[in-house]
Amino acid sequence: MPEIPELIMIAKTLEKDFKGETVKRVDFQWTKKLNVSEDEVISAIKASKLKSVVRDGKELLMQFDNGNILAIHLMLTGKMFLLPTEQKITKPIFSLEFSNGAGIAVSDMLGQARAVLNPEKSEISDILSKDFTLDQLENILNKTTRKIKTVLTDQKKIKGIGNAYVDEILWHVKISPFSSSKKIPKVKVRELFEAIPKVTKEASAAIAKRNNSEDIFAMKIKDHRFIHNSQRTHSPDGEEIIVGKVGQAKTFYTNSQVKY
Repeated sequence: MPEIPELIMIAKTLEKDFKGETVKRVDFQWTKKLNVSEDEVISAIKASKLKSVVRDGKELLMQFDNGNILAIHLMLTGKMFLLPTEQKITKPIFSLEFSNGAGIAVSDMLGQARAVLNPEKSEISDILSKDFTLDQLENILNKTTRKIKTVLTDQKKIKGIGNAYVDEILWHVKISPFSSSKKIPKVKVRELFEAIPKVTKEASAAIAKRNNSEDIFAMKIKDHRFIHNSQRTHSPDGEEIIVGKVGQAKTFYTNSQVKY
């Protein structure tokens, strides 16, 4: 599943390719996840110009000049393609074609990827927004004994952190993913708060250096991940990477990460 660093680059690519272009065609092959009817979506965005593409949590928001917004969530196994493409698109969800002759398509083997017209604004703070504060993080962690990885990836508490980058962040501050949230010392919570944007932005910058849209959308290259990466056996510090589970999520960590 794409997480914030990947979504940031996808949003930038979509803006670069389609900002100011008019939607010529909207096709849905799977409508079960729509929040309104297919006709309503088509009527809302067809013949309108793309004004911007921004990321909010794990969603991409395509904002049009008529005020409508199409939110796209790729969920666990969804993929986005730039059109035209020679790649075979299996289990397509929908596609958009713009006035420049190019477009995008979204597919999902599980049929869970969704497009939402004019989503309600969430009250949950995104991790890269100014609304996300140290006090807020402290309050969230102090109210629960759940494992820190579970809390940080709970989108109803904190918006944006996914399974892969939570491992990167926790390794960076040497906190075990199995730690009880409430037991983490205040000084480590501060380190954690500072690491969340730092690790996320550094990963985004590493992806941006590739400057290859196909790589960015395919999301197959993960060399910017130091811990949550099945191709690595050791951390940059030379420690063995251990693979375990927190709940149903696969978790990558090292022995130097302290369990509180």
